[in-house]
Amino acid sequence: MGTPLKNPPVYFTICQVRFNQLLKLAEFLPVIQEAFSKAGYPAYETQSNLVIQMVAQEGKPEQLQPLPTTHNSYQFGSLESTHLFMLDSQALTLQSTKYGCFEAFSAEFLKGLYIVHEALQLSFTERIGLRYLDRVIPLEGDNLEQYLVPEVHGLVSRLGGQGLYTYSEAMTQHEDVKLRARVVIQGGGLAFPPDVQPNNMVVDARFHDYQGVSAILDNDGFVEKREAFSIETVSAHLNRIHDIVDIAFKATVTNHAFEAWDR
Repeated sequence: MGTPLKNPPVYFTICQVRFNQLLKLAEFLPVIQEAFSKAGYPAYETQSNLVIQMVAQEGKPEQLQPLPTTHNSYQFGSLESTHLFMLDSQALTLQSTKYGCFEAFSAEFLKGLYIVHEALQLSFTERIGLRYLDRVIPLEGDNLEQYLVPEVHGLVSRLGGQGLYTYSEAMTQHEDVKLRARVVIQGGGLAFPPDVQPNNMVVDARFHDYQGVSAILDNDGFVEKREAFSIETVSAHLNRIHDIVDIAFKATVTNHAFEAWDR
């Protein structure tokens, strides 16, 4: 384990495992909720979302009609609102605004996954993912170009006028790990990708309060394959994904950035 930075740029971290569908999840919620509460996640909430599915009519497979269904998810949050587990019939997700280090974060997620497995005896996993959102904010007297490698700055400097935003994305595969690396440069306040819901979690003020040009680094690593459920296998995949994400992060930022974050 390397020495942690004094002021790392990570402001949101997500870990998720998708597993076999749990049709009787609601029946086990009292046991699961009690276990999460004892583990330090007493803030419980249920969320219901309306989902529209397009299904074929009987005898007319070419004709689809909308079928509204209710999708329930269950949230178990820490008192400080910096860690939040979300459970639905096919996935467990941990979101954090106070990451710390990978070893502690992954151990916390595996603790929650064990709680679910103890109650429901999961059969298999289908997707294991780890995602980091970093906000790169230049220190006073610096500019953003000093923090990021030239490849992600785009054409703004050559187009003239006032640059509004720059977006870059790359997708790579490292054996069974896929990595989607995105960089968005824009002005304004803190932003989240459209598929990420912070759910009123408390974000560190140095990320939340800053207004100005910054870069959002969105590194999303995942393994997609069906495997018999095993805590050890999930842990091994998370370690491998973290290593790949770390390579992507270091390939995107400069030595100057690391020096600034370690002051």
